[in-house]
Amino acid sequence: MPDVQECNKSISDLNDQWDNIKLLSEINCPIQSKSVLPNMTKIQNGFIDLQEELIDTLVSEKLKKMEQKIISKTQVAIDILIRNLFERTADIGFLATDDDIRRFVENQDRTDGDRSLILKRMRDYVAKYSVYEDIIVLDNNYRVLANLDEQNDIRGKQIKGPNLIKTMDGEQSFVEYFKNSKLQYGDKNSHIFSSRICREGTSQAIGLICLCFRFENEMAQIFEKLTNDYDGSVMTIIDDANMVIASSDENHVPTGTIVEPVESGVNGVVYYRGSDYISKTIATQGYQKYYGLGWKGHVMIPLHLAFRDNRNLKCIDSSVTTGLMHQADSFSTELNEIINKTQTINGSLKRIVYNGQIIARDDSIDAEYSRLKPILRAIGRIGTNTSSLFQSSVSNLFSTVVSTSLVDTSFLASLSVDIMDRNLYERANDCRWWALDSTIRRILAKDVISTPDLKQLTDILVYINDLYTVYSNLFIFDKTGTIIAVSNPSRADDIGKTLTAPYVSEILANAKQEKYFVSPFEQTELYDHRHTYIYGASITDFNNHNRTVGGIGIVFDSEDQFKTILEESLHSDNNTFAVFADRKKMILSSTNDAYKVGEILDLPDELFTVPNGKTQSEILVYENSYYSIGCACSSCYREYKNSDGYHNDVIAFVFEKMADYAEITINKSNDKEIEQSDFAFSMTNEHKKLATFVINGQVYGLEQSYVVEALEASKTISIPGTNAVIRGAVEFNDHYYAVVDALALFDKDEPSLNASHLLLLKLSDDEMIAIQVEKLVSVLEINLNDIQPVEISSAITGIICLTDGSDRTILEMDPQIILEKLVENQVEEDLEAALPMLESMETN
Repeated sequence: MPDVQECNKSISDLNDQWDNIKLLSEINCPIQSKSVLPNMTKIQNGFIDLQEELIDTLVSEKLKKMEQKIISKTQVAIDILIRNLFERTADIGFLATDDDIRRFVENQDRTDGDRSLILKRMRDYVAKYSVYEDIIVLDNNYRVLANLDEQNDIRGKQIKGPNLIKTMDGEQSFVEYFKNSKLQYGDKNSHIFSSRICREGTSQAIGLICLCFRFENEMAQIFEKLTNDYDGSVMTIIDDANMVIASSDENHVPTGTIVEPVESGVNGVVYYRGSDYISKTIATQGYQKYYGLGWKGHVMIPLHLAFRDNRNLKCIDSSVTTGLMHQADSFSTELNEIINKTQTINGSLKRIVYNGQIIARDDSIDAEYSRLKPILRAIGRIGTNTSSLFQSSVSNLFSTVVSTSLVDTSFLASLSVDIMDRNLYERANDCRWWALDSTIRRILAKDVISTPDLKQLTDILVYINDLYTVYSNLFIFDKTGTIIAVSNPSRADDIGKTLTAPYVSEILANAKQEKYFVSPFEQTELYDHRHTYIYGASITDFNNHNRTVGGIGIVFDSEDQFKTILEESLHSDNNTFAVFADRKKMILSSTNDAYKVGEILDLPDELFTVPNGKTQSEILVYENSYYSIGCACSSCYREYKNSDGYHNDVIAFVFEKMADYAEITINKSNDKEIEQSDFAFSMTNEHKKLATFVINGQVYGLEQSYVVEALEASKTISIPGTNAVIRGAVEFNDHYYAVVDALALFDKDEPSLNASHLLLLKLSDDEMIAIQVEKLVSVLEINLNDIQPVEISSAITGIICLTDGSDRTILEMDPQIILEKLVENQVEEDLEAALPMLESMETN
């Protein structure tokens, strides 16, 4: 972590400066150093503690950011693969009951023509699904009857392995395995799903069907999407023996390598090929209780590259970042504590310099005070450098915290919309697969469809819907657009309805098997007047492919499925929610019940122009809160939305609440430090020294002789008899003095001060009080000619205008009027009531 190392070195250098100044102070100013050094030592110890806390927090946040990134990506790699494989478990169940394939296997007198027809049928299936590289049909003697891949010359061969025997035994509905198989050529492992083909209406096995998944092709697509930021990491999929079976970088971590697993939650550094790597191993979360073959995602990132990413937040509106920084306690306890402690140290340093300037002197120590001046200036510079260093470090820490959120929200948005595309790809293929069913096609081609025919159609749809659980209903309609069969018994009332939607007309006008059609995302009575997509395909006459005899429609259960996609992408974080919306800002789904489907998502227009396949993230004030908002627009998956002519942009939004919004007013001119150089002096000895300070944003000054010392406001003690004016008491040199709220004393409507300091004032020989101030400024020498008098009707006796080009002023305060105000407001009674307690505290 080079920036952390740089920060640590800078802090160490400052620490050396502390020691040098303490030594100089002790040598050159032995009298004055007695009051300065104890405070310096105390502040330095606090500085050292804060240094350790800052470095620890910087390391922790950067480690968290790095881990969050690589763990999320690795989790996605394994979970997206598992989701894909889950769909294959349904496919194998569907094809194992295909009537044409079953008849082909049963036919003992099959000819080459029969084989050609079944191969064409399987090609029609695979044409819809580019996830398969081969479909293989075997008889019950394990002899290959047909297979699609012409390069895989296995037809006629008897291939009998343990997994095929296990499949034929029928203890499981399907068998999945990943190994080198004689069913495919070459030395590579094959990912195969196999199932029994049974005689119709019985459990008697007459053969087997095997689907060979394009595992390498699928992993290449997953890795390409997840490793496009070139951060040096290598993602792999490992089996239950920790052997790499897929790698994003075959040259670096080739398949067949045995890796050292590092479970999530453990900071694992592993040694590999001469270098150290941070490594994590992530188990799948599963999908619909399917966990595959026990594979895991594994990631390795070189240690020297792991922390180089440091997103610049200059692209975010400065008022937003400033406002969010002021609310640090809401989203980062560590950051807020460091900010507060930094302010405490800076305040303590300011008091050392300030007290050094106002310290009482006589002729005997004037010479020493002249030597103290440069030391005080050096302490002031240390304060400035410390403030600058910690401000830079806190800004770096803040940048890390915020950029982690920005990266995370945009990544989660990208993940959710990618899963949506993959999910809907399957829907586009499903409707075309089922439209190829020969039984359905033959029945719809009849001039008259009998009651038994309708029951057979219903049984087919029910069987399919049981396999594919993402649909609320499947329906078949005839060439007039009238629904004649449904899969969901609760939708039986739909039978007999004639559909007139445009997508239905398009289906009935089409005879191409490769085409599918999708309704707009809109309310439909077929989904209880809720919004969804309906995917459909044309059903053609089995004996005349150019004649359309009806269509199949599949009602996607969007309410449940889209919400599940969004929820699983978020990992159930209470501070986040996610939304799918289209480019017209209409909400398609949301994990937040306040955002209703069909309503408009009120976000800036530019977030809805994010290009396809791209992400964007912003920190915005939204609904009275600061949110990190990441968005990503759908792109394509394989053929879907790529080469099939279908266009439908969906944008995923992920909202992470950072903090509540609070109005803040930043007056940059008043925040600027007032210096002696801000005044123009005439060459005259007629001047006075003012100790200046800030109350309620205004700079005030008191003649230096009245100011005894600046103290910590936190030392204020609550005592009986306090009120709006008297806030408590403070101890100084074993005596206790009342603490006064100057704003309340002068009947101001503003709330009481959030005081950081107290100024102890000697108003007369026997009267001392402390007033609350927000900020200490400096002790300034002011020409009497530069002070414009004010009538003595208030506590202000003069106004000094700065010459730095700003409109800032210093108001000179008369301490005697403070006494008069105390009497005028009858506060002396409260003081008298509090004195016994003060005296008691003094004696104790």
